[in-house]
Amino acid sequence: MVRQLLDTAIAIIVAFVIWRLCIAVVDRFFGRRFISRFIPRVATFSQLAKSLISFVALIAVVLIVLNIWSVNVEPALWSAGIVTAALAFGAQTIVRDVLAGFSGLLEDQYDVGDALEITTTTNAVIVGTVETVGLRTTRLIDASGREIFVPNGNILMVANESRRPNRATFSITLPLRAPIDAMRDRIAAAAAAGADGAGAANADVSVSVVDVKPDLVTFSVAFHAPRAEMANRLADARQRISADLQQQGWLPSGPPS
Repeated sequence: MVRQLLDTAIAIIVAFVIWRLCIAVVDRFFGRRFISRFIPRVATFSQLAKSLISFVALIAVVLIVLNIWSVNVEPALWSAGIVTAALAFGAQTIVRDVLAGFSGLLEDQYDVGDALEITTTTNAVIVGTVETVGLRTTRLIDASGREIFVPNGNILMVANESRRPNRATFSITLPLRAPIDAMRDRIAAAAAAGADGAGAANADVSVSVVDVKPDLVTFSVAFHAPRAEMANRLADARQRISADLQQQGWLPSGPPS
């Protein structure tokens, strides 16, 4: 008995150390910069790899402990038909969740950090930001900061708010004081500087004329920005561009139209 207890403790400790080393290797591997360039969904794959390692480690340590105590589970499972049926029924849900999780991952439905609106098979609607993507569940953080665990097999429909078109556009109206081409060029320069200052890094800035009146001209300014930061980048770029045009005398005091 003492020998079995000692072997069990040693097996658990060794399994824990190996598990921690594997987790550290995964963190180090996915933390390398060159991996981030080739695998954009680093956070998602990292969490999935950790879940898989944890699952395998748990199964391995259970089998080792049963072997130490000379427990042969195969005859018991074959002889206990009710237990076998119950395990099979429970495994259906687990297999469904795991397959649904892999399907969502392969189809690139969402990543860690995406804002989602999930409709479940019970017609419940869950809104939150993806914290982790596991083998069986997806963990969200809602607006109140609560953790919500959604079984992957219960996800019926996903609306990804972070995958909206990433083209930010706004209009600005100026007094018609110079040739329109010259005004457009100056606004394009100010827009490029403003977008760059807002973090858009001159991402394909374009300026076009949308309306002309006897004394006014309206331009449309558009640039690319990260989907998850669209609202903040748009407000920041608009403020910077407006301030720049006011300093140059192209925009009167007050908010642009």
